[in-house]
Amino acid sequence: MDRETAAPRYRRLPLVCAILAVVLGLLTFAGWISGLPLLASVRAKYIPMAPSTALCFFLLGSGLILQILRPRGRWLPRLFAGVILLMAIAKLIEFAIGYSFGIDAWFVRNPGTFGAVPTGRMSPITALTFLFAAEALVRLAGDRRGEWAGVFGTAVVVISSVVLVGYWYGTPLLYGGTVIPVALSTAVAFFLCGIAALTAAGPERWPLRLFAGESTRALLLRAFVPLIVAAALVNGWINTALLRF
Repeated sequence: MDRETAAPRYRRLPLVCAILAVVLGLLTFAGWISGLPLLASVRAKYIPMAPSTALCFFLLGSGLILQILRPRGRWLPRLFAGVILLMAIAKLIEFAIGYSFGIDAWFVRNPGTFGAVPTGRMSPITALTFLFAAEALVRLAGDRRGEWAGVFGTAVVVISSVVLVGYWYGTPLLYGGTVIPVALSTAVAFFLCGIAALTAAGPERWPLRLFAGESTRALLLRAFVPLIVAAALVNGWINTALLRF
C-alpha cells in the first residue's frame, strides 16, 4: 500500500502529534516572553525547555504537518529539517570542544541557573535527539518516502521514553549534575514527533508493519506489547514510591 493512499487513521494520529509538538514549542516561547516559566517547564521544580529547543520543535512539527498534508511539497520540510540539523550539530560541537556559537544567546542573553546548570540552554541529549528527528523528517520528504523514517522515529521515541520514565519515577535524568538535563516538555514533544514520524511513514514500514495485519504475530504484538509496557511502568513506579517511605 502506498503511503499516500494509506488509511486515514495513519494520517490523523501523526497530524495530531505534530500539531501538539508545535503547540508545546509556542507555549515555551510564550512562557519565556511573558515571564511565566511554568509554560516552559510544566512544574516549578523542573527545568524549562530552552527557546532554541522550542524553535526546533516549531520547525520540526511544522515540517511534519506540511509533509502529512502535502506529501508532494518536499522542499519546505527539507529546509526545516536542514535548519534543525545545523542547530543540533552546532550545539553538539559546543558540548564537545567548549566553543560557543552563541545560538542560545540569541534568545536568552543572561540565563538563570537550575542547580549547577544554566537555564535557557539546549541539552546535549536534546541536540542528539534532534539529529534523529530531523533525519526522520528528511526521510519522509525524500524520494523513497518513508524509507527509514520509522527507524529514526523509533529512535526518537526510545530516547524520549527513557527521559519520560525518569520523570514518571520521580528521578529525572541528569538532575543534580553538571550536564544540562532534558526538560519534561522537551521529552513529551520528542515523543510526539517520534510517534508522528513513524506513523506517517505508514503501516508498510518498520516498525508498524510488525503490528499491522491479521497474522498471529501481529495480533500477539498488538495485544501484549502495550500490556507489558504498562505493567513494567506501573511496577517500577510502585517500587520507586515504596523506596521513598
